[in-house]
Amino acid sequence: MLNQAYKVLMREDMRRDYDASIGQLRVSFGPDLGHSSWKGPFRPQALFVDENACIGCRECVHHASNTFMMDEALGCARVRVQYGDDDTKLEVSVESCPVNCIHWVDREELPVLELLIRPQPKQGHGIFGQGWERPKNVFMAAKAFHKQLKQEATHHQSNAQETVEKETPAQAEARENASMKLKMEKSSGIWKWVYEILGQ
Repeated sequence: MLNQAYKVLMREDMRRDYDASIGQLRVSFGPDLGHSSWKGPFRPQALFVDENACIGCRECVHHASNTFMMDEALGCARVRVQYGDDDTKLEVSVESCPVNCIHWVDREELPVLELLIRPQPKQGHGIFGQGWERPKNVFMAAKAFHKQLKQEATHHQSNAQETVEKETPAQAEARENASMKLKMEKSSGIWKWVYEILGQ
C-alpha cells in the first residue's frame, strides 16, 4: 500500500489524477458546496459555522436539519439553507453547540466568510506540503480581505483620475485653442453689442 502511494505521489500525472479525484469527492456533495441558499426573504443577519472550530457533534443538524448539514468528508457542520427552520429551532441549535462555532453574521459578510472557510489546494514542492488549507481565523481573514478590496478600489479610482488628468501636448494645445476661440467669440459679441448701442 505504501509503495502504491509512493508511486502515485512520485509521478506527476498520477498525482494530478489523485488531486482531481479529491476535488471530485468534495464536488459530489453538491454544486454549491460551501455557499448557503436562502429560504424566504433576505434578512439582515445570517448563520455561519466556523468549520475550524466545529467538532462535528451534529447537535445543530439534530435540532435544525433543514438549515444545517454535515460535510462527511471534512467531519464538520455547515449552513445549507439560511432560515430553513423556524427561529426557535435555530436558537436551540445555536445554544446547543458545545464549542460555540455557530455565529450570527451580517448578511453582507456571509459570502466572503463562506468563500474563505472552504479548503483551498495548498501549494507544495515535490511530494511535501501538498493538501488542503484554510485560514486559521476566518474572521480576521475576512477583515483583511475587505481591507484589501477597499485599497484596490481606492487605487483604481486614483489611477482613473490620473488618466483623466493627464493629457497629451496635442490635447493641451487643442484645449487652449478652444478656450481662446470662446473668449474671442465672447469679446466680439460684446463689441457688437456696444456698436449697436452707440449707433442708436
